[in-house]
Amino acid sequence: ASRLVTSAKDPRLLERLIPYLQTAAESAPEGTARSSCLCYLADALRRSDHLDASLPLYERAANQARAAAETGDVASHDAWSVLAAITGNWAIALLRSSDLDAARQRLIDSAEASQKAGHPTIHVIRSEVEALRVDIMQGKVTAALPEVEVRLAQLQAWWKQHCSGMRVAEAPDPEFLARGVISTLDVARMADLGREDWESALGRLDATLEVQRALERPAEDIAATRFNRANVLMELPGRFGEAKAELEECFQLFQNNPAARANVLSSLAGLFERQDDVSQ
Repeated sequence: ASRLVTSAKDPRLLERLIPYLQTAAESAPEGTARSSCLCYLADALRRSDHLDASLPLYERAANQARAAAETGDVASHDAWSVLAAITGNWAIALLRSSDLDAARQRLIDSAEASQKAGHPTIHVIRSEVEALRVDIMQGKVTAALPEVEVRLAQLQAWWKQHCSGMRVAEAPDPEFLARGVISTLDVARMADLGREDWESALGRLDATLEVQRALERPAEDIAATRFNRANVLMELPGRFGEAKAELEECFQLFQNNPAARANVLSSLAGLFERQDDVSQ
């Protein structure tokens, strides 16, 4: 159920799942089973555009998981793990509802629960990085960026270790590690954009492309990064031609994504406007 809910992209499919998830949440035994089912239900509601309905369910699920975790018995280890997942997903919902302070606290809660569950260190770092993303969204770039850089250096060192064929005990899942590198590069890029440090932002995007290509990501996924790269190139003197070429290729790669094609056309229009090419 968890994998289905978190991977489904069609709100209509999720709508049809909701009654079954409600039944599961009502009938599951108290403890981690019920808190997990409540989280699946909250996830389905959030992803099918019922955000307000999801928030109290996340809170209920988190309270039940925390109560189970704090008993200190044999099952508490699993309960901390469940709590880490619930608070992480709850944070996503709070971000969508623009409650940034609450979202940040849930991310800190998720990092602490991961630590108590004995998760690999990367789980803790990824939650901390997302909390730093919230700080940057709130304008705290100067304080947050050094913290992001420390974590990025660690993740990149682990990725290099993995690419050299060595096992990384702190991040044993290569896919999860790669996603951590990519998301942390994205947070660092956000900070660069806030400071208008275009060269640094370009470097983050080039590093992201390197990881995506190593993973053999689909061309359309990589195009999203290339689109962001083109928008940064537009800010650099003498790079308009390169930006234009990137945007034109992205337009072709986004054949099945009308919204993305519209964004590309908008960026192309902005590029021509900067060159005083009104006819284009």
